[in-house]
Amino acid sequence: MPAYQQINEKMIEVKLNNEEVFAKKGAMISYQGEVAFSRSFLAGQGVQTLAMRAATNEGYSLMLAKGSGSVYYAYDGLFVTIIPVRGDTLYVESDNVLAFDARLTAGTMFLGNQGGLQGIVRGAVSGQGLFTSTFQGTGEVAILSDGNAIGLPVTPDVPVFVDPQAYIGHTGQLSSAIVTDLNWKTFVGQASGESYQVKFSGQGTVYIQASER
Repeated sequence: MPAYQQINEKMIEVKLNNEEVFAKKGAMISYQGEVAFSRSFLAGQGVQTLAMRAATNEGYSLMLAKGSGSVYYAYDGLFVTIIPVRGDTLYVESDNVLAFDARLTAGTMFLGNQGGLQGIVRGAVSGQGLFTSTFQGTGEVAILSDGNAIGLPVTPDVPVFVDPQAYIGHTGQLSSAIVTDLNWKTFVGQASGESYQVKFSGQGTVYIQASER
């Protein structure tokens, strides 16, 4: 199976043994060995998912690397974190996806399925659209972030509140809801500026970055 190695905070190496890895277009910076590259349209997704992304203009361009050797990935000086997926579903904003391999099934989820109207509101508030990428199976996903990504544990007794614009993704059995802090100070310009947060409840991990979009 593809082996992921963190070279530094902003670069990873993926070793292939007659295997495939998908990555963000423009992210390959070097490679060694017998590796061929081509544009990927499906990347483990079904035709229906591809059509939905195209219709909503929320797709992402991927390149497929196939063969045996080592491929090095980085993108725009952003920080890279490797997240293991072990049977759960990982939800990640499309812009934050750097690389993943063919062991995982990639898909798209409508945010309305993650809490109905609350999910739709979260997409609107964060400016990230109404769909998010999903990864299922056993494998690794490399994500991008502005500064080191932080994984915050969520337990049934300790929910986590996140600024929507700092959110990158999450995994586990979590539900999300918009929490508002609107009062008279908001309307006279004396509020903290953090009028909306996303509350994650359940059991899992929420990934955030150190800056807001």
